[in-house]
Amino acid sequence: MGLFGGLLGRLFGKGRPRKVDAGGAPALVDAAGVVDTGGGGINYIRKFKPELLVTGLGNPGARYDGTRHNVGFDVADEFCAALGGGVTEPCEYCEAMCRAAFCGPARKPVLIAKPLTCMNLSGDAVGALVRKYGLSGDKCLVIVDDFHIPLGKMRFRKDGSPGGHNGLKSVSAAIGTGYPRLRVGIGPLPRGASVIDFVLGGFEERERGDAGKAVKAAAEAAAFMIDNGIDAAMNRYN
Repeated sequence: MGLFGGLLGRLFGKGRPRKVDAGGAPALVDAAGVVDTGGGGINYIRKFKPELLVTGLGNPGARYDGTRHNVGFDVADEFCAALGGGVTEPCEYCEAMCRAAFCGPARKPVLIAKPLTCMNLSGDAVGALVRKYGLSGDKCLVIVDDFHIPLGKMRFRKDGSPGGHNGLKSVSAAIGTGYPRLRVGIGPLPRGASVIDFVLGGFEERERGDAGKAVKAAAEAAAFMIDNGIDAAMNRYN
């Protein structure tokens, strides 16, 4: 069974769950076959040594659930759901809800994060995590919505400018522009529509099926990038 053959329910959680101090998380197996039975939780996250940071951007709180601007959160949720029991329970650390997993055939240690700041301050959380784990920008995949890209499409970029996205502006201010990002389409923006109203609004009934498929496809694309690198991901998905 492949990486995405597991349960596809939402395991990441929404809002701001309380910190998990001990217990409740599955055992994880690293690349050497060593089983961690520490139960996950905040102490495990503190000691975890990720090779990659995968961050989905969005706004915390129930009122933003299901909005176009929270597609990054949705992809992070789907990514974790597809791992089934092979990911720790979420706990709050460095202003983000964090989960740890060993991903793909190489069992790469990956930290999956959803910042608990507002979208426009996402860099506060990403910067704190990068400093904590000593990661370089090229080891940080950031997943965001993009209304310039049609719903159902996505685009990887290796680095570059934020392209007008306030979440990416904040991340770039915190860690520089040399990080890969996955832009997930939520467009097009209707003629005459307010950008703020559009991105903070929910998908129309007729769009929801395509939105769900897009989230799943983006989670699969993120897993492919982890296994194969950003260049291979751009060649495959762009």
